[in-house]
Amino acid sequence: MKEIYRAYENGKPIVGPTEIARKLKISKSTAYNGLKNLASDGYGTYIEKKGFIINPNGIKLAKKIIRKHRLIECFIADALFLSPKQACIEADKIDSIVGEEFVKALEKKYGNYTKCPCGNRIPK
Repeated sequence: MKEIYRAYENGKPIVGPTEIARKLKISKSTAYNGLKNLASDGYGTYIEKKGFIINPNGIKLAKKIIRKHRLIECFIADALFLSPKQACIEADKIDSIVGEEFVKALEKKYGNYTKCPCGNRIPK
């Protein structure tokens, strides 16, 4: 969902399995199945030979995921003095495994930030 939302933020309404596979370093078939599953779960529509189009339910979920990721970036850059790019790379490695208490603490400390260290908007 992060990569789909990043494409959406950049004005790209359709994301195909080739792009997802390249960005996530997974096989195209795995990306294809993931996009089809997201469509089946009600987060968008998958159009054969085109790609995935995110819908309002998908946008809501993606914003939550991206917000957590970007708040983690803020923490890593602030506490560990890593560059914005490195903070983003490290946040990618852990954002799916941090617990709710960690996220609540991040919200307290960085919840009013409007941009992550990379300069991307932190969704509300």
